[in-house]
Amino acid sequence: MKSLDLFIFIDALGWKQVQERDFLADLLPRRQKCETVFGYSSTCDPTILTGKMPDEHGHFSCFIKATDERPFHQLGPLSLLPHKVAGNHRVRNRVSRWLGKRLGYTGYFQIYSVPFQHLQHLDYTEKRDIYQEGGILGGQPAIFELWERSTKAWTRSDWRQPDEVNIAHMRHEIERGDAELGYLFLGRPDAIMHQHGTRGPEVDAGFDRLASDLRSLHALAQKHYQGVRFHVFSDHGMSDTVTASDLWPRWKKAFRRARYGHDYVGVWDSTMARFWFEDEGLRTEARNFLTESQDGGRIVSREELTRWGCNFPGDRYGEMIYLLPPGSIFAPSFMNQRWVKGMHGYEPEHEDCDASWLTNAEGRDAGHLSEIFPNMLAAAGMAPEVCAQPLRPALTA
Repeated sequence: MKSLDLFIFIDALGWKQVQERDFLADLLPRRQKCETVFGYSSTCDPTILTGKMPDEHGHFSCFIKATDERPFHQLGPLSLLPHKVAGNHRVRNRVSRWLGKRLGYTGYFQIYSVPFQHLQHLDYTEKRDIYQEGGILGGQPAIFELWERSTKAWTRSDWRQPDEVNIAHMRHEIERGDAELGYLFLGRPDAIMHQHGTRGPEVDAGFDRLASDLRSLHALAQKHYQGVRFHVFSDHGMSDTVTASDLWPRWKKAFRRARYGHDYVGVWDSTMARFWFEDEGLRTEARNFLTESQDGGRIVSREELTRWGCNFPGDRYGEMIYLLPPGSIFAPSFMNQRWVKGMHGYEPEHEDCDASWLTNAEGRDAGHLSEIFPNMLAAAGMAPEVCAQPLRPALTA
């Protein structure tokens, strides 16, 4: 009989959530805090898949200032829609599906709550599926390209599918008994905690169901494999939100004479605002305004960006980044019109942001997000030197 190494990605399974619930402690006794990287899942997931820091793999946030390519330039007329229609999430989802198909995007794509009049001045980064060959902007191979070169059979779930479908898929693959490597994608905890926060009956029920599903999967694997090694990990943790910043409306009032797309471009993510300026005077005025905004946020220094591996060439993701403290979100923002109860994307050193690494395998450690990749490589019997091979050319956004 074969052995199985199953790598189970659980979105937002933070170290605090693991400790508070003693999550699967008997099944996965080797457990450690896993330091995350600065940003959201769009930053974290490529680090997991490549073992590289963000300024190497090239991914950070969804939207950037458009330069040569302006994929959304034809959406300007949609800004004439009444706010009740333009801001409706069903309308937004339909426009996102239509636009993604029209533009040929294969990666995760969603326009969220970005104002239609601003979209024409923005570009999108994850146009290609990062789980497929050629999807990483920096040109590095994702782990699955390397598994394909190994001598072991492997399987992977589909990040687009709900957890129930992905678990059923993995059960089928385990019953077949062919795959020796597996990657299971589970996103339910992230969605639950965004809606309800990190505690409460809905969250407890979600974690109980998750634990039950994984125990069942492990028991099934033991019937079909001689050795079963489960490795559970996440991309980041989650904070309960206790305050909301109205900085965006105040910004629009303070800089009502500044023209978006001409004098500056700004992107208001859930926990950070990123800016590009065409005028030095406006840049200085904006810095002063943000410094004195008095909502607990701060401008991230260049030294911090370098330390966090997010000092991108050419200020690709913003020449000035204003970051909120843990527990605070922008409401409204380009991501959400209303307050959500749980959020991530704060300074990576904060304890709420820590991810998790849980395993039943000896000698498998991952104290940082970038160290999950070597474990997946080792499970395939491949040495780290394989990643020293020449990379494909880096991609544009």
